[in-house]
Amino acid sequence: MTSSPAIVVKSKFISGSGGKTSFNDYLNYMDRAETHDKANEFEKYQDYMSNEEKSTGLFTLNHDGLSDKEKLYFKEKFQEAQESGSVLWQDVISFDNDWLKESGVLEGKNIDNKQIQDATRSAVQDMLKKEGMIDSAIWTGAIHYNTENIHVHVAIVQTKDFKERGKRKQASIDSMKSKVANKITDRSRHNEKLNEFIRERVISSKRDDPFLSLKNQVMNREFLRQFKKIHKQLPDDKRMWRYNMNAIQEVRPEIDKLTTLYIEKNFKEEFKDFQKQLDKEVDVHKRMYGNSANSERYRETKMTDLYTRMGNTILKEVSEYDWKQKEFSRKNGKKPSKLIVQRDLNKAVYLVNRFAKDDLETSKNQKAYEELQQEKEYER
Repeated sequence: MTSSPAIVVKSKFISGSGGKTSFNDYLNYMDRAETHDKANEFEKYQDYMSNEEKSTGLFTLNHDGLSDKEKLYFKEKFQEAQESGSVLWQDVISFDNDWLKESGVLEGKNIDNKQIQDATRSAVQDMLKKEGMIDSAIWTGAIHYNTENIHVHVAIVQTKDFKERGKRKQASIDSMKSKVANKITDRSRHNEKLNEFIRERVISSKRDDPFLSLKNQVMNREFLRQFKKIHKQLPDDKRMWRYNMNAIQEVRPEIDKLTTLYIEKNFKEEFKDFQKQLDKEVDVHKRMYGNSANSERYRETKMTDLYTRMGNTILKEVSEYDWKQKEFSRKNGKKPSKLIVQRDLNKAVYLVNRFAKDDLETSKNQKAYEELQQEKEYER
């Protein structure tokens, strides 16, 4: 696997009013291969973009291809934009062809132009939104394959609310690369899978399984000890009982320890799969962006999300426990007796044994059902 970035975005801009060249040179340049005099350079660019020998032709936000009439419309709009003082922004999105093959966009000499166009649309629209130009800009694009790397030319102008400066935020340009990569590889479903483990499996399961439940008091004593240790170390001011509050910085490692204990006890194998998927996503990020620091930050973000969400769930349970303890003391003038605790533990033993028996019967019944289904399939 090559270490070169999968996607490179290069950008520049040209001021409109007072310029020596026409914006339509750029569209002609994108649309046609002929050489024109310098005074009409921008118009040449549109023609260059849609030159059939090197390009798929011009496309826009809503059209995969433009008729001659539609091309003329955009050339007129670009000319009007220049005369009104608009800036012309020129972006080139260049791809590593090997990465396009890995992503299924390029197979032999066949290019999935639609996928590249949709990725470009997503990137340009996101950039325009970030720059506050979503309602004032028009643009055209063209996929070119006349060089070693397949690339997309994009030309953007404003028709109103003109910006005085052409320089855009670097974050907006960087976001274009991210949008293109995510659209082509559709990493969203993989990201959703990671989030599902964090939010649906671990956090949701934890809410249905309190650390002080009778089951955990009997079967998971280490949970109980760590839980009470956290409660004892927390400050008196319960407003500070949020995972990222500086006031509980010294308690946070103990909260993380309980999170780790809980995951190892209940989601050991699933967490291994989660980590493998996370490793894979980091490798994909490195491949797409060629930046290992940002890629590792992705891993840190996901792990932080897991421990933060779990930490706040734990602190909420500690807060409820604290309230019940104080409420009992207020009503009875003393803490719960050891006799009451022992009674609850005995009840827990009974419930755990009953649930274990029920689970065993359920497992047997499920196995019998599956064997019956297999027999039916075989008889067919």
